[in-house]
Amino acid sequence: MINQTAENRKVRREALRLLAQVERQGLDITNAYRDGQAFLDRFGDFKRFIDKVDHFHVFVDLVEERLPQFEAPKRDALARHLAEIRWRIIVVEVDSTQVFLVRIGESGRPWPLGSREFLQRRLHRLDDFLEYYDRHGLQYGLAPLGSAMLHAVEDLLKAQIERAPGLKDFSFESQAVPEPASPRPRAQSTQRRKRPRLTERPAPPVPQPRLRVREMAGRFYVERDGIVAVTQVCRMANMSMDQLAAKLGVSRAALVLMLNGNDPISRGPLDMLRSFMAQNGGVAA
Repeated sequence: MINQTAENRKVRREALRLLAQVERQGLDITNAYRDGQAFLDRFGDFKRFIDKVDHFHVFVDLVEERLPQFEAPKRDALARHLAEIRWRIIVVEVDSTQVFLVRIGESGRPWPLGSREFLQRRLHRLDDFLEYYDRHGLQYGLAPLGSAMLHAVEDLLKAQIERAPGLKDFSFESQAVPEPASPRPRAQSTQRRKRPRLTERPAPPVPQPRLRVREMAGRFYVERDGIVAVTQVCRMANMSMDQLAAKLGVSRAALVLMLNGNDPISRGPLDMLRSFMAQNGGVAA
């Protein structure tokens, strides 16, 4: 009983430490990206913004998983606080997405390879936001997202998805059209000289995303580059990390920790992850 109490205190301290980090990250994102600041019409700037937002949500998930260790009044207050912070960042994300899409649409700047899948995930995120509000909006008094703004962002995303190149659009080999041969002078001999064929060098094979797992003391750990391999396979399978986590029966935060090698992964999710890799072009060692 004493050990259990000590462990609960340790979990609560860790949750409060993570909460402080969530608050700092939320403040940094709000100050840096309010009203679409910190980027113009460059895809790389917007992609870095989305990466920061995704990283922020992972830390919120980590705190929420530890809330059951707190007593009811404290747990409820922390849940409300986290919901308010998360929703504030969601509003910043929607606002910034709208600003960026308008800017890149006006500039006509081309989208990079693979950006179609990225934009499709952003479109799906709008449904996630509405679902989150349906679950927690009234409970915590969150201000609803304006329907006009959501429809505007949806229309902008769909318009840019049509322009953005997807990975599958570039999976074929381009074939050069031969130029018409110029006519030979009549006085030239009709005997043709044979030229040796130039053997084309095959393109180097694209390495398959590889998931490496090691066993230590009867427990399985993914190598640190596992999250990179799984992210690549998710992209090829047109699946988000949230969807993969749900398929494995774990939270997104827990999956990230396992793929970074921080937490062990049990046999059941590991077998499902290996199967997912094999079915979608990856390799699980």
